[in-house]
Amino acid sequence: MNASIVKDLVLTAGADLCGIASVDRFEVAPEGFRPTDLFPDAKSVIVFAKKIPASVFRTQSDIPYSFVEDVVLHEVLRLSLDIAVKLEKEHVAALPVPSEPYDYWDAETLTGKGLLSLKHAAYLAGLGVIGRNTLLCTPEYGNLIKLGALVTDVELDPDPVLENKLCSDKCNICTNGCPSGALQNGAVDQRKCRMQFSGTTAKGASIIVCYNCRKVCPNRAGWKTVAV
Repeated sequence: MNASIVKDLVLTAGADLCGIASVDRFEVAPEGFRPTDLFPDAKSVIVFAKKIPASVFRTQSDIPYSFVEDVVLHEVLRLSLDIAVKLEKEHVAALPVPSEPYDYWDAETLTGKGLLSLKHAAYLAGLGVIGRNTLLCTPEYGNLIKLGALVTDVELDPDPVLENKLCSDKCNICTNGCPSGALQNGAVDQRKCRMQFSGTTAKGASIIVCYNCRKVCPNRAGWKTVAV
C-alpha cells in the first residue's frame, strides 16, 4: 500500500485533509511522546483533519460552538477507528491516537499531554503550521479544524513540511485577546486556560465559553486572510 492509496482511503472515509509523516521526524519530540514510544513497530504517522464550520463565530451564543466542538471531536474519534479497521483489512496495522484522555496529567498546573501532540504531528505531516496562538493553521481551513492521527507499521512517502511565517511580528491579537493571559511566548499556560474556557448554561449544562485564540486570529479561515 502506498501513500496515495492511504490518503484516498482516509478522505473517502470522511476526513477533509490528510497528511503523512515519517517517524524519524518525531526525534525532536520529548521522550515518551514519540510514535515509537507508543507503538514500537511504527514507521509512519497518518494525520487527518475535520473542518469546523465558521458560522459558529457569527452568533453571540456559546452553545453552537460547544455543540460543534463536541460533535466534531466524536466524529474524529469515529473516523480514527473506521480508518484503522479499513487499513487492517489491507494488512496495515494502524493504531488510532485520540487527543484525550491523557496518560500524563499534572494536577498542580492542570497540564495534560496527549499520547502524541496532534498539532505537532500535523505540522510534521505537512498539513499546516503552528501559530502564535499555539493552534495548527492550515492553508485551506485556517485553524477551524479538529485533528486525528494513526500510527502505522508501514513506510509511506511523507508529505513535505510546510514552511511559512504565518504570524506577523506586529500581530499580537491572540495574545492580547486572551482573557486569562494564558498565551505566553508561543506556549499556553494550561491552568490559566482551563480556569477560563469552560462554563455552564443557566440550567447547568457544560459549555465552552472562551475560544478567543481561535476566533480572533486573522488567519483563522486560511492563509489567504492577510495577517496584521
